[in-house]
This record gives sequence, C-alpha cells and structure tokens, in this order.
Amino acid sequence: MDLNLIGLFIEIVESHSLSAAARKVGMTRSNISQRLKLLERETGAQLLRRSTRNFELTQAGRTLYDCGLRMLEDLSTARASIDSLGRTLSGRVRISVPTGFGRMFIGSKLLEFARMHPSITLNVTFNNRIEDLIAAEVDVALRITATPPLDCVARNICSIDWNLYASAGYLEKHGPIDCPADLEAQTLVASPYPERRVTMTLTHRQDDADVHTITMQPALQSSDYPFLAEAVSQGMGIGLLPAYVPYAPKCRELLRILPQYRVAGLQNTLYIVTLPNRFPSPATQALIDYLRAEIISLAQTWA
Repeated sequence: MDLNLIGLFIEIVESHSLSAAARKVGMTRSNISQRLKLLERETGAQLLRRSTRNFELTQAGRTLYDCGLRMLEDLSTARASIDSLGRTLSGRVRISVPTGFGRMFIGSKLLEFARMHPSITLNVTFNNRIEDLIAAEVDVALRITATPPLDCVARNICSIDWNLYASAGYLEKHGPIDCPADLEAQTLVASPYPERRVTMTLTHRQDDADVHTITMQPALQSSDYPFLAEAVSQGMGIGLLPAYVPYAPKCRELLRILPQYRVAGLQNTLYIVTLPNRFPSPATQALIDYLRAEIISLAQTWA
C-alpha cells in the first residue's frame, strides 16, 4: 500500500474537508478526490461517507487512520534514529587484535577511542588465530599476514618489517655480530616456524646481490611478542621480531643487529579485516577510520 496515499488520507481526516486538505498540500480538490478513490480501490473498502458539506469516517476509514498514524510515526522515528547515528555514535563493535601488537600499542588506542565515544561498547579480543570472523563473532579484526582471507574485505594499512634485536648485555657477552655468518654461533629467540627451524633471508639494503640465507634452531619460541621481547631484554638470545617491538615502552633498550640488512619474515602486512558489508554501522566505520589513522601514524616511526 502506498504510504504517500495513506499520508494524504490522514491529512484529509485532520483537515476535516477535501478542500482544506487540498489547500494545505498544494493540490486541487479534484486531484485529492481522485487519490482518495485510488486508496479506496487499493483497500477494497469505502473510507469516508461524504455529503455536500462534510464527511465522516467509516469503520474501515477509522482503522486505516489509526494504523496509518502509527506507521508514519514509526517511519519518522526510524528516520530520526538513522540520522542520529551519524551525529551520536553508539552501538557495539567486536574487535580482535593480535596479542603482541595489541598489548604493545593498540590496547591503549582502543581505550582512547572508548573515552572519545562513551556510547560505543567495545568487545575486545586479543587473539592471533582468528580465521572465521562469523564463527568468532568479530566485526573488525587486525591481522598481520601475507595472505588476507579472500572472503573478507582486507584493508592494507602498512607493511611490517622484521629485524634482529639483542640486549647490550647479550652483545657484551656474545658479540660482536658484524656479518650474517656471525649469527650461526648465536642463540635465537623467535616465533614458531614450520619444522621448528628458522630460515632467514638477509638482503643488503644497498646491494641486492648481497644475500645470505641462515638457518637456526630457536632456543625459545612463542607467538606472544611481549614475552619474546622480555626474553631478549634479559639477554636470553637474539630476537627475530617485528620492527614495531623496540618502540614499545618496555622495549626501547633493545639494540638493532645488522641494520644494513633486510630480514624477510613470514608475515609482512597489517590489514584491517571485516566481513563484506556495503553499509557498516557508523560505530564500526568510526573505529576502522580511527585505527587506520592511528596505525599509519605509528608506522611512520618504525622506519
């Protein structure tokens, strides 16, 4: 049923005459009368009993008037709610972030976002292994990977370089380390790799022909980078770590090893991943925009 015709019918009833309703909406009386007849054909019922000077509602007309009022009020409420979403952000957003990157940097950023938008409820999960956003009940996920999921929308935020780090105490005891070959006699701390051994490719930043492949057996492995960074800080080995690690507040005393070489890591790009949705909620879009800007700003300090 045409809502415009229902709205016009309500205007007729509240104006108490077809002529008054016609003047109010800027139409001719004959046009109003034709539209009323069209509405009566659509409903299959007489809505008004008319005389030369006035009219009265039939039972069908009273029912349509009452229901039509509620429909238009609900529509007005829905429009107001949708409009308000753009001005006052509210709702719930479920986000998953990698454990290390999340605890070192993103956790504080999410707290800042929550303070900025107290009407948004954040549900935050620290997890490196979420593959299925629907099963995990996640709206937004930060993923560091070389291959983002094909069934999701993956926004490329920044590259994540990998470097070698050590503590001053470790280098004093086990150094110096002047070339890639010196690594073979060292103790390695790294994330879990296939076959329990780590094969690193080191390429000189000024000479692409200067390439070294080093295979080492890590003495300590974990997918939790704050734990690995603490181990490196305590002199337990050389750490193969993401480039953001030494910029975390508790890791700034770590020293870069062989900075003249690029180290190839298994995972090298940070993505914001969401399910396909042409119309994400304003709260979700606000969080995505905020994280994108904050992470890009952070990444500029990791060079």
